[in-house]
Amino acid sequence: MIGRSFFLLSLLQAVMSGEWGADTPLKVTAQNGLCARIPCHYRYPSKLDNKPRTGIWYKRESNNKDSVAFHSGIPSVESTKFHYRTRLSGILRDNDCSLVIDNVTQQDAGPYFFRVEFGGGDRYSYHSVTQLSVTDFTDKPTIFPAELVAGKPGIMTCSFNTTCDGTAPTLTWVTPADEPPSASHSVTQQGDTLTYTSVLSLTPALKHHGQNLTCRVRYPTVSSEQTLTLTVQYAPAISWDSGCTHTPESVTCVCAARCNPPGELTWRLPLANLSGNQTRGRLHIWQVASGHLVYGSLTLRGGEGGEDVTALCSVRNRHGEAMFMVYLSMEAKSFSIWMAVLLTAGIILITELAGFFIYKYIQRREDASGNQDINVLYCPHSAPNQSAGSGQDGPGEEQAAVYANLREVPSSGDTVHSGEGVEYAELWFQSKQGKGAMFYNKFHSKQLSVWHCSRPKGSMRW
Repeated sequence: MIGRSFFLLSLLQAVMSGEWGADTPLKVTAQNGLCARIPCHYRYPSKLDNKPRTGIWYKRESNNKDSVAFHSGIPSVESTKFHYRTRLSGILRDNDCSLVIDNVTQQDAGPYFFRVEFGGGDRYSYHSVTQLSVTDFTDKPTIFPAELVAGKPGIMTCSFNTTCDGTAPTLTWVTPADEPPSASHSVTQQGDTLTYTSVLSLTPALKHHGQNLTCRVRYPTVSSEQTLTLTVQYAPAISWDSGCTHTPESVTCVCAARCNPPGELTWRLPLANLSGNQTRGRLHIWQVASGHLVYGSLTLRGGEGGEDVTALCSVRNRHGEAMFMVYLSMEAKSFSIWMAVLLTAGIILITELAGFFIYKYIQRREDASGNQDINVLYCPHSAPNQSAGSGQDGPGEEQAAVYANLREVPSSGDTVHSGEGVEYAELWFQSKQGKGAMFYNKFHSKQLSVWHCSRPKGSMRW
């Protein structure tokens, strides 16, 4: 009888003991600076439903006063390093004993277990220990790219997800220096996940293409960031190196434009629109795109006959269009050769005619500068530098050029023989001062000497 009673008592204790239990994970990992969340649901005998209770979390595998991480009844008994950092995420009376540790650090790593104490002395320690591990902070915000067009307002969105509902993170932007940030912030929740969002408004310029845009998330002890390289789209713009070059065999015109996204280049001709790489008659087109540069060429080759082409280069993308007009002209080869021959002959003829007229002009000037009766005489004497009656030149002297003008004048009362005329002569000369001395016309030289002489006609002599 006694044995049977002992068996029933042991069975009853086992049943009662089986009513105590908790569901907790064996291992939880948290990032440094964020929060650690240890899920927990506990069970107890139903007779304790209406009794007050206190929930206690311990760090370590044994319950001692120095290892209290959380105390729902007397927070002051918590260990100093956990003050104001630990809390229950659920309601204890609803059997939710989940623990949250905010701003977790490496020192918080270790084993944790839960204990419940009911009024009247019932208490139980759930030794299903959970091991907490703390790793480096690696979570980063996410930037959602948006289409940015030069000169038009645009928005960029950055978000950060977390299950920590304690300390809220701060989202900030780092933008190009000349674009001050203007952002709005919001937070949404779906289940246990909180989403922090920042929306940046900006008006990009072409110079912002390729620059960096950064979104940064910051907690009290840690931070991280995400960087995006801006892609700014813009309408086509004709490049400065567009133009035409000529050779004897062909004319080639180049059309280059920068745009993003790359545009479609088309040559618009009077009878057709050409694009890509193709040849039509004497026209050949070629096109290539490299990055934001679209490059096309149009070549007109020479032939038997001449040809003129007016073409319009059009580069278009979804943001706009740019155009560049060119004119190509090729003459017939035979005509060009004859033109070259005729041009050369014309130049030679003009040169010869110019020389002839210049010669005639100089000759007329020389004739007009003197009298038709002037004679240039080379005298054996250098009057007035020679000695009178010497009849010899000075030693080593060269003969001087003497200018004489002979004309007949009427008699003025002098005695002359019948049948004789009188000739009157004026003689101009200049002494030599050395080799190469210049002789001057009587109208221009102040150094000119004039001798006068008369004689019977036909007997003048110097």
